[in-house]
Amino acid sequence: MLPRSARSDLIPLFYFHTQTGTRYTDVDGTDLAGPVDARRQAIQTCGQMMQEAPEGFWGSRPWSVTVTDAVGLVLWEISIDGQSSAATMTMD
Repeated sequence: MLPRSARSDLIPLFYFHTQTGTRYTDVDGTDLAGPVDARRQAIQTCGQMMQEAPEGFWGSRPWSVTVTDAVGLVLWEISIDGQSSAATMTMD
């Protein structure tokens, strides 16, 4: 990531807001080359969230990663919802 003072206006700043049990609002943003890199980062962020708290995922509200631009316009959103079927009731 580039320091703010070295940022070029040609390099977009993307914000990755997450929702798990709590909402995290990204106030710093991330400098990325463009939309392909931002979508890739959103997918990696989802994977990281699930790796860090796999047990908290099941039975909770859907988790999400929302990517916005510098003015708050929603560009992409990934929503992840893990649900158990009735067949798993005896497994817990």
